[in-house]
Amino acid sequence: MPPILTHPRIRRYRTGSSITHSPPPAPPASDWLFPTFLVTCGLSLSFLLRDRPNRPGRSAPAICCRLARRFLLLIAAGLVYNAYGASWLELSELRFTGVLQMIGIAGAAAAAVIVVGRALGGGQKIWWVVATATAITPLYGVGLDLASCEPMGRCSPYHSIDTVLVGDSHLYRGGQVGWDPEGIVASLASSALVLYGFAASVVLQRYGRSSRLGTLARMGALAALCLVGGLVAAQWIPANKRLLSPAFVLLAAATALAVFCVVYVLVDIASRDAGEGRPLGWTWPFIALGRNALIVFLAERFLVQTARHVPSGGRSVQERLLEDVLPFSEPAVHLAYTALLLLIVTAIVGALHRRRLYLAL
Repeated sequence: MPPILTHPRIRRYRTGSSITHSPPPAPPASDWLFPTFLVTCGLSLSFLLRDRPNRPGRSAPAICCRLARRFLLLIAAGLVYNAYGASWLELSELRFTGVLQMIGIAGAAAAAVIVVGRALGGGQKIWWVVATATAITPLYGVGLDLASCEPMGRCSPYHSIDTVLVGDSHLYRGGQVGWDPEGIVASLASSALVLYGFAASVVLQRYGRSSRLGTLARMGALAALCLVGGLVAAQWIPANKRLLSPAFVLLAAATALAVFCVVYVLVDIASRDAGEGRPLGWTWPFIALGRNALIVFLAERFLVQTARHVPSGGRSVQERLLEDVLPFSEPAVHLAYTALLLLIVTAIVGALHRRRLYLAL
């Protein structure tokens, strides 16, 4: 689970009918990672939901069953992830929300929007997907704007809804902070990020083979739309990752789509120039990690929590590594420890990739 860093709260001062905001500092760079992953989920979702009328086993009921299975498996995997090394089997303290749960809820909500759009208009309607994503974000922001952010840490008006749905003790930090970064309502709102990724991937599938420049221009225009929308929304509610404010969602989507454009230029176009169907050699680790992303996520938790709890000479394995094995001082030793974990995870998924073994939900 990505670390929840300390963010300044949004301070609001009501003077009569006016509300002014003191703009907080920009969110740390690490805060953009998970929103980028949600956009990437939208990219992959488009391949599952793309129109293939002549392919057997791709009927609407079959796709819906697979989406439902994916949703349930992500929820189950998220609960196991939270329990391992934390609450274990103590259900009264088990956190029900989390990263995998958020991906499952956001993906299911985005898929529902796409399926409804198909039923209403038929086919992959990019305008419907983009319009819905753009509407979800400010609607969620209206709820944020209705409640004051005092006292510190209790800024989200959606916390009470999450408490009713899953129980206070099953939320982030036992519900004591008054907000949950992966709460149920926030997870539904984050479906906008999935929808933006889906729209970009539809553009790639529709125009990628016929017009490189046109594909890049369309994806760039979508990124620019999110960027402008984020800058405008920031004048209303400043970008805040903790609350998933509209400005943060739109700016994160713009950043992820811009990165997608760069990857398209460096990988897809370059690979096509090198020869159809021949990925560049330097992309191999990224392909291995991407195709087994769920294993990467779960392996990180397993390795970290196991190292913390397995004893070795009166101390944990993690303490032995940090204090005795890795020849570095603070803070480089923690970077070296992270690099070691990444190396182990990459070796695992690399071995699976060589054997073409992938965990797909």
